[in-house]
Amino acid sequence: MNDISLQDIIDVDRLAEVQEKLSDMMSVSAVTVDRDGTPISNLNNFSPLCQLIRSTEKGQERCILCDKKACELAIHLGAAISYDCHIGLKDCCAPIVVDDVMVGAVLGGQVLLNDAKLEDNIQNLMKLEKEFDLPHEELINAIDKIPVVKFDYLKKCLDLYKLIANYSKEMGLKYLAQQKLLDETQKKLEFEQRAKYAELKSIEAQINPHFLFNTLNSIARMAMFEEANDTEEMIFNLSDLLRYNLRQINEFPTLHTEMENIRRYLLLQKVRYQDRLNYSILLDSKLEKFLIPSMILQPLVENAIIHGLEPLSYGGRLEIECLEVDDQLKILIKDTGIGIPESKKATLLDSNCFNGHLGVMNSHLRIQDYFGKVYGLKLMNNDQYTTIIELTFPKITTKAQIRKEPSLCVSD
Repeated sequence: MNDISLQDIIDVDRLAEVQEKLSDMMSVSAVTVDRDGTPISNLNNFSPLCQLIRSTEKGQERCILCDKKACELAIHLGAAISYDCHIGLKDCCAPIVVDDVMVGAVLGGQVLLNDAKLEDNIQNLMKLEKEFDLPHEELINAIDKIPVVKFDYLKKCLDLYKLIANYSKEMGLKYLAQQKLLDETQKKLEFEQRAKYAELKSIEAQINPHFLFNTLNSIARMAMFEEANDTEEMIFNLSDLLRYNLRQINEFPTLHTEMENIRRYLLLQKVRYQDRLNYSILLDSKLEKFLIPSMILQPLVENAIIHGLEPLSYGGRLEIECLEVDDQLKILIKDTGIGIPESKKATLLDSNCFNGHLGVMNSHLRIQDYFGKVYGLKLMNNDQYTTIIELTFPKITTKAQIRKEPSLCVSD
């Protein structure tokens, strides 16, 4: 809210129309300003003297500064106020407060009180001629037209300014409510799009899977007859990996199930990269029961190998470590690859910045969709590993513990 201007949250034209009608009806001056004292509406029914002062560059600057100070004083006191402006006229200020933040104010008045100080006030006003380099005759005529009123008049002015300020506040609150609804709708739409995309890819991948598995099994049997044991093991691992990926219908498998799939994947990659890939998986058996979103780890492990280790001629090391930290489950995917440039690291998890690493961003957004903003991915490094991806999940053992309406979890 501190970064939002009054113009961002209200219909300025509509406010100007309402302010002008009320000002004319009550025959009082009125202006709406932002938190810096700058007018955002017309100067309705301003006295000739105030118009004359604001016609000079110095006078306008002083008036804006004076209005800003009045706004700050009204907020400090927590109420609409009457005060002496910088040229000695009686003015009023009603702050516009939206969501506990002052975004502007409604001001006016520009009168003198009918009291014993009236003559002194008029004499002081004559000094403005030199201070602002004003034409003598115009200044005298403007001073003659200043309303001289009783204090009750200022109370009526304050009531009018509070009415306009409250109207502006209601417009602002309505705008913020609409924006919140739009944001939630947008996040829900993004979640549904990601879910539909994942479903589409799953359907595409399941085209004629029987032919694929039958072929792989036939090749494995041939390898067995030829006593090519390593080839046989590799084909069975590939078959199991593909079957898990293509037929995964459990949205939240156990960590044990997901990690077994990662083991199969790494065994296959080890055959390809040989000594260029060394890996380890550190998983305490007591953590295997916890549930995590399906296929959340493999894209990250694949990125670590392809983008981190593969560019190095000598390869490197990959380590997956699972930890229990208070009420959270953390999985660290660490590699000794080429690392991620700081410029890219800063935007890697930003959905508004396309950087080519959709697997990383999608994993981050999926976790937040399900569990909220306090969970997700974090990028780090240390002396041993050039890249560390830390995934944080809540510790859950049943699907009933997962929050309903995941796409609306945007306020954590």
